[in-house]
Amino acid sequence: MEQEAEVTRSPVRSAYVHIPFCHGICSYCAFYRRISQDHTGWLKQICDQIRKADIRELDTLYFGGGTPSILTEEEFDRIRFLFPDQIHEFTMECNPEDITPEKAAFWKSRSVNRISMGVQTFDDRLLKSIGRRHSAQKAREAVEILRRAGFENLSIDLIFGLPGQTLKDVERDVMEFLQMDLPHLSIYSLQIEPDSVFGKQGVHPCDEDLEADMFEWIIRTLKESGYEHYEISSFAKPGRYSQHNLAYWQDRDFFGFGPGASGREQGQRYHIDSRGQRIPEETDGPFEALMMGLRTQFGVDLSSFREKYGWDPGRRYADVIKRYAPHFCEQDGRLFLDENGREILNTILVDMLPEESCE
Repeated sequence: MEQEAEVTRSPVRSAYVHIPFCHGICSYCAFYRRISQDHTGWLKQICDQIRKADIRELDTLYFGGGTPSILTEEEFDRIRFLFPDQIHEFTMECNPEDITPEKAAFWKSRSVNRISMGVQTFDDRLLKSIGRRHSAQKAREAVEILRRAGFENLSIDLIFGLPGQTLKDVERDVMEFLQMDLPHLSIYSLQIEPDSVFGKQGVHPCDEDLEADMFEWIIRTLKESGYEHYEISSFAKPGRYSQHNLAYWQDRDFFGFGPGASGREQGQRYHIDSRGQRIPEETDGPFEALMMGLRTQFGVDLSSFREKYGWDPGRRYADVIKRYAPHFCEQDGRLFLDENGREILNTILVDMLPEESCE
């Protein structure tokens, strides 16, 4: 019988900072956010959390939200200078309407070297319907401003399955992205959360068959254009992956700061509530490691998994792997799913859950 091992952990080398401020509420968003001009109290709370962590070294830093690009230079610096000067990948989420040459130059001077911009769609009609405050032209201009400021590592977010969106609309969005020749794209199907404006309005999700057709076209077109589908919702030119997100997907610990943030230290998941309190979360660490690893084209490193958790997923889930044999592959010590397998990952994971978890 397999024995559970005492879990071994590496030092925490990634940090996520949730900036909860926004100009307004987008119709699809259910993240924690505040519409406020006075950021003083929230900034103090975030800074106090970071000081307490006393971080000396860091590989990746991610400012997400919310809308980090809403911060003034003084507000940005209050947070930035609590982290080490040298960071391999420092990502900043931005909205197109916030990007100016002055802001871009300032972020560059503070060692930001990766930008993730929330475009969502290049269709002005759809942008208005989901509560976005920029136009398609403003998004195009923002990309050029960032490039002129010296940013090469640029990613944009797109959403498909929006109310009233057609397959042709999605095709136009993706083709516009390809014309920009950016190294990375995150593209998500619309999820209608109960706490979002859409959820409260009773907006219905996109037809499942149409959504499947959209995603099939997206995958095929991006792969034909030289992008790797390296994670379920992520596409990158070879080697241009989000290093910060890989920390999540490859079962590494990470700090979480700011109301609404999540983190994981010593294998313990937690989230930060609106009062700044760290709330522990009950999770199944080994199962989460499998779930996150199988989302990516890199899969799960079996040797590392066995060393960390003391058992072999290939043996424990042999029946499930056999059931989905055409989609599973073990190669070079890694267990991973093919493209079609990742599309049905949720179904596979349900079959991996212990029976009592499914009741």
